[in-house]
Amino acid sequence: MNYYVKLKKLRMKGIKMDRYLRKNCISIIVPVYMVEQYLNRCVNSIINQTYGNLEILLVDDGSLDDCPSMCDIWAKKDERIKVIHKKNGGLSDARNKGIDEATGEYLLFVDSDDYLEEDACEKLLCTMKKTDADFVVGVIREIRDNNIFYQKRTNIENNIVYTNKEFIIKSIDANEWYAPSVINLYKTAFINQHSLKFKIGLLHEDVEMLPRVYLAADKIGYIDYPFYNYEIREQSIMTSDNREKKVDSINYIYAEWKKEFDTIVDKELKSKMYGALIKYYLHTCRQLKIKRWTIPEVDFKFALSYALNLKEKIKVIFFEVLPNLYISLGNQD
Repeated sequence: MNYYVKLKKLRMKGIKMDRYLRKNCISIIVPVYMVEQYLNRCVNSIINQTYGNLEILLVDDGSLDDCPSMCDIWAKKDERIKVIHKKNGGLSDARNKGIDEATGEYLLFVDSDDYLEEDACEKLLCTMKKTDADFVVGVIREIRDNNIFYQKRTNIENNIVYTNKEFIIKSIDANEWYAPSVINLYKTAFINQHSLKFKIGLLHEDVEMLPRVYLAADKIGYIDYPFYNYEIREQSIMTSDNREKKVDSINYIYAEWKKEFDTIVDKELKSKMYGALIKYYLHTCRQLKIKRWTIPEVDFKFALSYALNLKEKIKVIFFEVLPNLYISLGNQD
C-alpha cells in the first residue's frame, strides 16, 4: 500500500502517528504567499540539500500571484515535494497545516522568501543525533540593507545536551533568547505530543510560541552554524505599517506569557522568565510607541521587582517617569 494512503487511513481511524513517522526523514514546511520573486531561490536551496531524505511541503496559502502554479511545477520536478493548496489563513494556519500533513521524523520550518545553506539539514540532523534533543537550535544569518547580523548563542556549546532551564537562563543572561521558529530542527513527536501549534490570527506568532516550545522541552541542543538566511524586505509583515494590529497581538502575547510563567514551579526560572517578559515588553514599547503598562498584572512595581539587572531597572524607571522621552530615544536595547 502507498505510504501516504496508509497514513491517511491511520489518521482517519485516530491512530497515534508517532510510530509511523518515516525514520530520519526531515519534513520541511514552507508556507507560500505572494512571494513569486523569491520562491524559486527558496525551493532550490531545499532540493539541493546534501542530505536527501526530505519531505518538502509547499503550503500555498491562497496566494494570488503565480506561486500556486510555481508550486505545482516544482512538484512535477521532484517527487519529494508535496503541494497543499488552501484558502488564505495566514502564516500560522499554513504552518499548522504543514504540521498536520508532515510524515517525517523531524520538522523544519522555512519561510518562502528565505533560503538555506546547502548542508543545513545534514548538519542539523548530525547535532540532533548526537544530542537526542527535543529540538536543536541553529544560527540565523540576517541580511538587512547589505549588512549581515547573526542571531546566535555566545555562551551555549555545540553538541551539549541542555535542560530547558539551563538553555533558557543562559540565553536570557546573554540577551540571546531569540524567537524565530525557523531557527530550530524539531522532533515531530515532540511537536505533536505537546500540541505545539501556532496561534492563528496573530502577528509575531513566533514570539507567542517561544516560551511554550522551550518550557515543553526536556533536552535542547545547539549548533553554532548560520544555516538559515533571512532577508528583511520593505514589504514584509515585520516592516509593514500595521501598528494597531501589532499592538493588539503583542498585548495578547505578553498577557499569555505572564499566565504561562505564573505556573512555573522553579523560582529561579520563573524570576528569569518574568525578567525576560519585562525586557521584551520595553523593547516592543519602543518599536510600537506604547507609552504605558498595558499587560494585566504587569506594572511598574512588578517590572522593577523582576528586571534582569541594573540596566533593565533603569529602563523600567525611565519608562515609568518619562515614557515619551524613552520612546523618542529609539532602539537603545
